[in-house]
This record gives sequence, C-alpha cells and structure tokens, in this order.
Amino acid sequence: MKKLSIIGAGSAGLFSAVQSYYSFLSRDDWELELIHDPSLPPEKVGQGTVPGIMELMSIVFDIDWVNNPIDATQKHGIMYKNWGKKKDKFFHPFGMGYCAAHYDVNKLREFILSSNKFKVVERNIKEYSDIDSDYIIDCSGKPKTFDNYTTLTNPLNSVLLGRSEEKEDFQWTDCVATPDGWCFRIPNTDSVSYGYLFNKDITTTDQAKENFKNIFGIDSNDTLSFSNYLSNEFVIDDRIFLNGNKLMFLEPLEANSNPAYVHATNRYLSYMLGGISKKQVYDEITSYVFKIQNYLLWLYQSGSKYDTPFWEYATSLKSKDKLFDALVSFCETRDHDMIWSLMEEEEVPKQYGQWDLSSFKNWINNT
Repeated sequence: MKKLSIIGAGSAGLFSAVQSYYSFLSRDDWELELIHDPSLPPEKVGQGTVPGIMELMSIVFDIDWVNNPIDATQKHGIMYKNWGKKKDKFFHPFGMGYCAAHYDVNKLREFILSSNKFKVVERNIKEYSDIDSDYIIDCSGKPKTFDNYTTLTNPLNSVLLGRSEEKEDFQWTDCVATPDGWCFRIPNTDSVSYGYLFNKDITTTDQAKENFKNIFGIDSNDTLSFSNYLSNEFVIDDRIFLNGNKLMFLEPLEANSNPAYVHATNRYLSYMLGGISKKQVYDEITSYVFKIQNYLLWLYQSGSKYDTPFWEYATSLKSKDKLFDALVSFCETRDHDMIWSLMEEEEVPKQYGQWDLSSFKNWINNT
C-alpha cells in the first residue's frame, strides 16, 4: 500500500486532492490524505475557474447547478472591456456546451473536507519529516524565499481587493482594462468580488486606490503585492512535489492557476505510478507554465483604450517562443472555420497550454 499526503487546503491543495482521488478510483493500493492547518485565515475574494475543473467536480461529487453546495455561479467565458483599440468590449466564450464556475474558496474547502472521499488531518506541518508518507504534494502557499525560483515576465505585481454587497446577475468574469492595469469582477451568489491589478513600481498604491474608487465606486479592503515565478526544483528527493503557490504564480488573467495546479498534479501522479520520468515532469510542467506566461504577454500586446505609463510598459514585454509566434501567424492568416477544420485533421497543435486555437482567433478578431 502506497500513501500520498497533500499539504494545504487552498484551491491548489483541494483540487490536487480531488484529482488524486479521481486518479486512484480504480486502485486499491493507494491511501490518500489531505493535511491542513485550520487556524489559517479564510480566503478574502471569490475565484473563477475553467470548464475542465467543474467537469472534475461533477464526476467526483455529482455537483451541478441544482446540487450546488459551494454556492458557485455560472461562468460561460470572459467579458473583456476596454482591451485593444477595436471594440469597447468583446466576449471570450468557452464554447458551446461548456460552463465553468465562480466559487467561494471557503465554502469549497468546507464541502470537500467533509465529503469523506479521503482522510483529512488537521495539523500544522513544520517539516516534511513530520509526515509518514511515500509521497507528498506540498500546496502550503508561497515560498519563504525566492532563492531557487525563476522570475516570470509579467507587467503586474500588486492587487487591491474589494467587494460590493449588491448582487449582479452576469454569467462571466469581467476583465476591465484600467489606466493602471486591469480589474476583475466576479459575481458571487450575494455580492461581487473585485480585484484591481496594477504595478506598484508605476502606480502608487494611493493612486491605485483613488482610481479604483473613481472607476468602480469601490473601496479596497486589502492590498497584496506578489511576484510572478516558477520553482527551479519542484521534485525533491524523488518523493516531495511542489504545487500551488509553492510551485508557481502568475497574475490571474484567464483564470490560469487552477488548470496549472491540476496539470502539475497529473504529471506528479504519472511519475509516482511509473508512467513518466522525472525529466519529463520537469519539461512538461516548465513548458506549460511558460506557455501561460507567453499567452498572457500576448494579450497585453493589443494594448487598451488607455495610453498610460502602465500600458506603454505592458506592450513592451514580449515572449520568445517560436511555436507561439507560428500559431499566432497561422491564426492571423486563416478564418475560423478553416482553423477548426485543420485542427480536426491534426495538421497543427490543438492546444497551447490551456488554450485552443479558437482562443487565439477570438482575440485577433476582436483586438
């Protein structure tokens, strides 16, 4: 009998546990436990995800929009406002029949931890040696230092969080370009969560707060600074695997974090079960994260309706990936129907990270 322990009950730990449970469904030779510290403070903002995550939740827990214990709201795509120079707004849909969700992490945690799908241990872990397991996936939060991390390129490093207690009925994530960066609006069942993202080296926090208030009429209730990074060593002693913010972080445009956490979990499980080598784990996770970086940088290339120091800086940042450039060129010179036809014939890659080529074409057409 092998044992896997997952540390942490934020989104990364929860979805790593759910994905592991799903992967072990047909096996009776694995034990799964999730270890978390109940004294940690609750999450302060609602979150959104992509369709694949909700499909996983539906399979494991039989969650739907009638049986909805996590107070999720429907998310059919992303509404971009003020991005590019072509339109005031445009919609990036998930596609016919696909639906994701916005959710409250605290309610998600309460539901999953009480589901009895796997063992739950309330404990504050100080050292890996405190855990008696064959394998550990560490989702315990951002690292204490960034000495062994690579900095990822992104124009943002700060966010103001806010909340409106007035319910709004929209079934997408709003991504609104601002003079200082962009702001997400996430509809909850009883409120709307805001995240006003900016670069503190360009815009002072006081100026960002003033602009946030002037544009959205919202006072910020918290300010967070962040780095964009990827670990250089995310497999330790062949049995400890980093995930969540311990592994990587990129700003939240396109709801990129949860798919990355599940992708990393799948690679780790494949390694544990003997399906891939450690080199493949490193290559595939590193490639996936840099594809997120490159795609997000490309979105900023279109600029916004604002000609400000932030947008001048953001549009100056470019990726260095020949495959990405080739896919952009491919989509620029073909109509949507032709792209789908060629994808079905497998003449071009179907995916770049979490995005298929219809996402590329949608952005090109609208910006």
